Amino acid sequence: MIKSATVAFALLVSFASLSFGQTFSIDPIHSSVIFKVMHADTANFFGRFNKVAGSVNLDAGALTSLTLTVDANSIDTNSKQRDEHLRNPDFFNTKEFPEITFKSTGVKMLEDKKYEVAGELTLHGQTKPVTVTLTQTGAGKNMQGKDTVGYETTFTIKRSEYGMSGYIDKGIGDEVTLMVSFEANNK
Repeated sequence: MIKSATVAFALLVSFASLSFGQTFSIDPIHSSVIFKVMHADTANFFGRFNKVAGSVNLDAGALTSLTLTVDANSIDTNSKQRDEHLRNPDFFNTKEFPEITFKSTGVKMLEDKKYEVAGELTLHGQTKPVTVTLTQTGAGKNMQGKDTVGYETTFTIKRSEYGMSGYIDKGIGDEVTLMVSFEANNK
């Protein structure tokens, strides 16, 4: 009787974890948000954001939701002067809009380890729908023995659609390609 109660409890716990899923926290140390934009109609210029946070939810190993927050003040283009200019109202206006966020509104599995993730991107105080293809790049245990999973995506937006039209007429491109790669650990 005790053995069958133990087995029933173990099955219930397993079922509950599959039904309600697992939440993984994005690891800011092992995650990257990189962007590129055309400069002077000559070459792509690259930069990055150094602070990223968020979470992913998995149900039976499949992605069900994603939330990502980027600290706009953490912009890094390898030039302090340029970074300060990008933080001002000509571009990110980080005093008024300190965060860039993405919150999924729907997830559809396309094939094994590849998802179509619809969501809302908030940038410069404006929220627009965005759909990205997110690929699971790996899963396993990290050095602390926690379950970990990795994903990445690349997509393009027009910054003018988010109210960031500064210097478009002076050779800084409107299209910005974002490359996002992150690891997330089970809480």
